[in-house]
Amino acid sequence: MKINRFPTVAVALAFVFLLGCAPFVAKPTPVSFEKPEGCRQFLSRLDEAVEDAGVKDASNAPICGFPYLRTNRFVASLKTNLKDDGQKEEWFRWMQQLDLLSRKKEISNLPDQAIASLNFEDGRKADRERIYAQVESCSSILMSEAQGRSDFYSALLPHVHVPGEYSCLRRTVGLYPLAAIPVAVLTERSLNKARKTFDTDLKDLPVEGQLRSFIPESQVSLHEEEVQEIIDSSRKNAIGIPLPSRDQEEKLAWSFAPVFIQDMAARYDRLGQVVWKDDRVEIDPAKPTVYYYTSHAFLKGEPILQINYVIWYSERAGKRAPSIERGQLDGLTARVSLDRQGKVFMVDAVSDCGCYHFFSPDKERVERNRSRPLSFDPFVPEWLPAVSFGERLGIRINSGWHQVQRLMSVKEVSDPVPYSLVCYDVLEVLPHESGGTESIFDSKGIAKGSGRMERIILFSMGIPSVGSMRQRGHHAVELIGKDYFDNPYLFDENFVFK
Repeated sequence: MKINRFPTVAVALAFVFLLGCAPFVAKPTPVSFEKPEGCRQFLSRLDEAVEDAGVKDASNAPICGFPYLRTNRFVASLKTNLKDDGQKEEWFRWMQQLDLLSRKKEISNLPDQAIASLNFEDGRKADRERIYAQVESCSSILMSEAQGRSDFYSALLPHVHVPGEYSCLRRTVGLYPLAAIPVAVLTERSLNKARKTFDTDLKDLPVEGQLRSFIPESQVSLHEEEVQEIIDSSRKNAIGIPLPSRDQEEKLAWSFAPVFIQDMAARYDRLGQVVWKDDRVEIDPAKPTVYYYTSHAFLKGEPILQINYVIWYSERAGKRAPSIERGQLDGLTARVSLDRQGKVFMVDAVSDCGCYHFFSPDKERVERNRSRPLSFDPFVPEWLPAVSFGERLGIRINSGWHQVQRLMSVKEVSDPVPYSLVCYDVLEVLPHESGGTESIFDSKGIAKGSGRMERIILFSMGIPSVGSMRQRGHHAVELIGKDYFDNPYLFDENFVFK
């Protein structure tokens, strides 16, 4: 649990540049959609409209030169382990689906004027449904053309990556090797303070208001055999990745949904539904809501399924929260990771700014923690509590700062507040009161209106908009060194598992 203190070695971090790229944008030209060139130009026109309107979906990363594919960190990590044509085909199709999902959100979020500018050459009036239908058609045409080339896979491989969240320019200009030293000291103090909180008896934890327990409104609880059946059936694909159907995903999400035990001292402690109000992202506490999505990682090199639960508050405030962290919007993500048998082996959590990440693994599964150069050892303030059938994982959260204070098993609670469980995708196409939709995140994956003073004070750490709430896929979780909440190797790099 100690930091590896080698400040001079940190110089190396200031010179590793992670370069991204934007899709090529062509000028609008009358073309036939029946040919690949026509489709490329159509997608370029669409990309241009999306870029001009600022509605690009940042949940998945575009792949340069392949406008019908997008990726994420897990999918990108698979590229060197594909053994045959069937696995490659499955991989291509996965990236194609990621692109289609993102484009559907972008088309929904385009303003009406931008939609009208995409009228078809045959005189048909453009609308969102027709545009998306054309996207699907062009995606299929371009994919078929590309797969007919013998060099398709080798040409694609170098371009499949996700740009980093860390800016080497910022770290260089900000003299990162020097600035990292006081930040490391403050980080270690913060971790020690958090350890003391977790070491405090549950009955002695401070309560500033009233503890309220938010429970899932549906009490679906699957037996171990049912969970394993879903995991096994969802792995029946060429690459053996657990890919549950939407129905299976929803059942798993309800079954593992935690109880959030919130210290409620003020309005900002009431988790709620995310809404647009007067062109601002607001939280409606009258409708407690938890947003979920699935993701993937590796356990001992084997792909596993994760269920992420995201809660939102109107602001981070109160006397406990450091002044530089206070501001509009606050959020927390708790992640439940399942092994090949569908058993929980890890719960980890992070504030939606990417800060205060901690692990809670099953003690019986861990041989030892790994020490990593240029970063802190994994922060494990407590081991995973045993949660039996009929019980749920409980997450105790403090007032204002909204930090996790304890994980526990919960069977019954008094005066519970039920919450709705809603797919995270809603946040990326959130309806406006006046009609239309808009993502709560900008094209760089930052929650709109959630800026903090930290972006100025911690400029040298290299994370743009540090302290702001972030979209999935954009949670940089280390100030010293580099790492991501969605790093598929996060567990194997931090622990040796039995």
